[in-house]
Parts: sequence; structure tokens; C-alpha cells
Amino acid sequence: MAIRNCILPLSFDSHKGSSGRVGVLGGSAQYTGAPYYAATASLKAGADLSYIFCAEEACVPIKSYSPELMVAPVYSATEFDTYLQDNQEGEEKCKDNDEKDKLVDAMVEKVTSKIDNLHALVVGPGMGRCPLVCEATAKIIEYAKSKGLALILDADALWMISQPKYRSLFQDYTKAPVILTPNVVEYKRLLNNEEEDSSGAPSPKTLLQHTTIVRKGRHDSIVQNDKEIISCQEEGEKKRSGGIGDILSGTLGTLVAWHVIQSSSHDESSEQLLEPSERLALACWTGCCFVKHATKLAFLDKKRSMTAPDILEELGPAVNEMTKED
Repeated sequence: MAIRNCILPLSFDSHKGSSGRVGVLGGSAQYTGAPYYAATASLKAGADLSYIFCAEEACVPIKSYSPELMVAPVYSATEFDTYLQDNQEGEEKCKDNDEKDKLVDAMVEKVTSKIDNLHALVVGPGMGRCPLVCEATAKIIEYAKSKGLALILDADALWMISQPKYRSLFQDYTKAPVILTPNVVEYKRLLNNEEEDSSGAPSPKTLLQHTTIVRKGRHDSIVQNDKEIISCQEEGEKKRSGGIGDILSGTLGTLVAWHVIQSSSHDESSEQLLEPSERLALACWTGCCFVKHATKLAFLDKKRSMTAPDILEELGPAVNEMTKED
């Protein structure tokens, strides 16, 4: 079965973290549920450890949701907002502002000091669109690029990279997978914003050529180099609860982490028959299948009252059922 090729085998010789260490960069003062859904989904899908890097204001609420998640505050939304309110004359005036640089660099340092041991980083759930957060996130992505860290971008991170200022982030991101997870609206925004800025930033289409796209819809499509590689035909449900996209991003975090672990294995007895890009597409397809099936199981039980936590509870059973694990 194709799905089983993407599943990292369990072993009594495993140690904590062997089955994947996934981080989530997101969570603002306004949005605390999205990073929780993403990080918890990564655990429910089978990762060992899940970390959240978020605003101080989101830290306590997220910790209250679950004792399983390791939650680290990496910036103060209040400080960022105060700075922006005090500097409303425009971004150009603020570019050389020492205070701004200190705020951004402090966030970058707090995140980059903690992500070296991750297998994958999910960026975007609940992140918001604060200009300072976006600037720091871009620097974190540059650091991840230098370390060859796999990335999954969702939600506001997709809005960020559609802006001319940040389009070149993945031009030479070749050491590790980069997964984008746009819905219909987000995909159109990525494709339709074709104008170049004064710095000659590449068009979104150029950006998409360097990434793997999980195009969400009734049937999720995995796209590479403008070509659909595989489509997830697993039936979900008609009820589209908020948070399903976050659950998918976290699930993909685990599947991509397993892809990274398996790709780094030098076990000659497990010869890979597929190219790395094909195995990555298969891993993304598998994550889509898991979430679709979990949504169906949750809807069968809850019907119209189904919400994201119901899907989280069915994610483990969906994985077990689809992989035939005991």
C-alpha cells in the first residue's frame, strides 16, 4: 500500500524524538487556536515532540489547552504594536530604526536558538500579519534555509510570501523540502500577484517552481513545477469547520519530518525506488488522506456539530485504520 511507504517504522530501540520533532511558528494575541491545532495534529499523526513558538500573549492560553505541547514565547505583541503605533509615518522611515531592529532580531534569536534539532517547521498558523512579525519570520526562514530545515507554510505565511518583498525567499531553497498549503483563495493570490517590485523580486509563478504545493479543495492536489503529481480522492465531508487547514499543516509536518528522517537513512536494505521529489509528493498525499478520513469519521459521529477538536480525536484512529497498524 502506497501510504505505508511514508510511515516511519516503530522500534523498541527508538528514543524520544526518533519519530519526529515538529515545530510550529505562529500564534498571536488574537489567534491561539490555530497553532494548537497544528501542533496537536502533528502529535496525533505520530510525531514524538511538538513545539510552538508564539507571542507572549498566546503562550498561557495555548499551554492551558494542552500539557503535551512545548510552548515558547518569542516576542511581545504589545511591544510590537506599541512600536508600530509610535511609528505611523511609514515603513521607509522605520527601516533604519534601532528599536525596530532590536525587536525583530530578538524574536529571530529566540526562535533560531531552538530549531536546530527539528525535523520540520510549520510556519503561519495564527501568525497574523504584523509587519515586524513578517520581517522576523523572513529572517527565520533564511536561517532555516542555511540549516536545510524542511518547511510547511500555511495561512498568513502564504499571504506574506505573496508580497513582492518576500517572494525571493525560496529561490534557492534546495537543501530541504518546502511545502505550501493554499486554499482556493490563497492559491489565486499567489498566482495573480504578478507585478514585480523595484528590487526585481520574482513573480509568484517563479516562486511556486521551487516548492511543493498542496492545493486544498474537495480533492487536494499535490503540485510540483506547475504539474499535478497526485490527487487525494479520499472523501472528506460537507461540513468545513474552522481549523481543518491547521490540522492538515500539522499532519503534513509529521509526514514531512518522516520523509526527512527516511531520506537521511543510509540503510541499504531499504532501497528507495522513487525519486526524492516523488516520495515527498507521496508523503504530502498521505497527510491529506489522513485528514480527509479523520474528518469523515468525526462527521459520522458529530454531524453538523463537528468541530476541529472532533477531527483531532479521530486523526489517530484514521492513521491506524489506513495503515492497518495494531
